[in-house]
Amino acid sequence: MVIFDGKKLADKILIGLKNEIDPWPKKPNLAVVSFGRKEENSSYIIQKRKTAEFLGLGFQHYHYSNEAVSNEREYLNKIAGMEKNSAVVVQLPLAEGINYSILNAIPAEKDPDLLSDKAVGLFFNGRSLVRPPTAAAILMIFDESGIPLRNKRVALFGYGRLVGRFLTPLLIEKGAVVTVLEKNAPREVVLDISSKADIIVSAVGEPGLITADMVKDGAAVVDAGFSIVSGKITGDVDFNSVKDKTSFITPVPGGVGPVGVAELFANVIELFKLSNKKQHR
Repeated sequence: MVIFDGKKLADKILIGLKNEIDPWPKKPNLAVVSFGRKEENSSYIIQKRKTAEFLGLGFQHYHYSNEAVSNEREYLNKIAGMEKNSAVVVQLPLAEGINYSILNAIPAEKDPDLLSDKAVGLFFNGRSLVRPPTAAAILMIFDESGIPLRNKRVALFGYGRLVGRFLTPLLIEKGAVVTVLEKNAPREVVLDISSKADIIVSAVGEPGLITADMVKDGAAVVDAGFSIVSGKITGDVDFNSVKDKTSFITPVPGGVGPVGVAELFANVIELFKLSNKKQHR
């Protein structure tokens, strides 16, 4: 059984990016926008800030409490247009009462997370400027770990806007046989599908969702879930009960998360390069 070390792969990606951009006289910038209570998203934002500092990129965090938000689109339009070399990320999930239509204020050329409808549309039309970072990270983990996808049965839990909706077509493109399961699916249906799957990927955000009885012996399990329980980061998989049944498993924290952040910054840099090419035509 292999417990995947996401930090090791993330460091490899980031060192490559740093070596590429170190000679650049001008470097990209990332603006992160969050709403609601700061502590709800603080771990991811801290990780982004530290990564930006390592790479030598500019970084700004704009936080708005629910009470301070009167016109979300106005805020985002201001941030998205603050300077031409900025990428913009809105930290998800959004606070209660904030409409997800706010994500459409991010121009596709500044959208490294593929959050806006335009960026999503480009992806599904095969014209995306960059790859969806967490989905790309999961594919990279499979590739790096030598886990084949062709003709493998994959049970994918969750069809969310950051992972599931992007990962599904990417897995199918690789030849996998994918079944998408929502967390409220009937238990007998879930057990029937997941217990026969060669690979389980979960990105729901529900602690303890994936239990040992749902996993066949020797399956690979990728946990892309994120929750805070008693002040600690946790995933969707009941790690201690599941790990001994698997041939491969990603922990939370330290699995998919660091690789996803590294892929996000690869996108920030790629969008910056595309912007510069456009300006010099």
